[in-house]
Amino acid sequence: MQVSEGDVFADLHTHTNASDGVHSPAALVRRAVQRGIQVLSVTDHDTVAGIAAAAEAAREEGIHFLTGIELSVTLDGEEIHLLAYGFDPAHDGLQRHLSAMKTARRERAWSIVERLRTLGVEVVDDRLRADIESSSAVGRPHVAAALVRAGYVDTPEEAFDHYLGRGQPGYVSKPAFAAENALDLIHDAGGVGALAHPGHWTSGRQIRKLVERGLDGLETIHPSHDESLYGYYERLADGYDVVTTGGSDYHGRTDAEECSFGRVGMSQSAWERFRSILA
Repeated sequence: MQVSEGDVFADLHTHTNASDGVHSPAALVRRAVQRGIQVLSVTDHDTVAGIAAAAEAAREEGIHFLTGIELSVTLDGEEIHLLAYGFDPAHDGLQRHLSAMKTARRERAWSIVERLRTLGVEVVDDRLRADIESSSAVGRPHVAAALVRAGYVDTPEEAFDHYLGRGQPGYVSKPAFAAENALDLIHDAGGVGALAHPGHWTSGRQIRKLVERGLDGLETIHPSHDESLYGYYERLADGYDVVTTGGSDYHGRTDAEECSFGRVGMSQSAWERFRSILA
């Protein structure tokens, strides 16, 4: 799905090098301005480390910045992602959770490295070691990049297909964080929660369960959603009386993402409808 009702005005799903994106927060903001984006949210995975720099860059560039994050949570034993917006990034409960997640992500990364080592796959170089020890949200993409650098695979996608994806020998699951607890935390921090790219993993039954537990919105606009999925989730959102959101899910890693940035997102009217629920 490219855009709702006109030109892209807002992109509420982007990533920086504070998690698994390529660009610094300031560089991402500059690229957003070049693409004509007027409202930007940085939604790094399980970290708010890039928010202050992105917000400052947005002020300097004269665009609106919305605090955001993408939280890894579990529902019915499966991992899903929740996007949170408009919260206080300094909220005590949120900071405690993110600190615990940072530690868990580091431990998970070393566990992945050890599993790969048992296969005779040695991937630790200075770059990966620095990523694991210093990144605010180290994850499988960092290990995938190391596999490419070491010559075991040609692309990060191949790394996931052969080593890091669910069911592959290097896969290690994340710690469980129940979706209902995540929604409570988002609301306690003054924010709203939306289900990220529901076409990736969730059924209508699961969405209903999330709405019953306090979900505020659905990400209907996403590069992975075609017109049919976009329409389906828009109708679901309308039926449940929740807001809709959208964005490019830009990391800066692929040509496809470059094509989506500035072309996949929300129109001004869609943004204004979403904005109405923010505190």
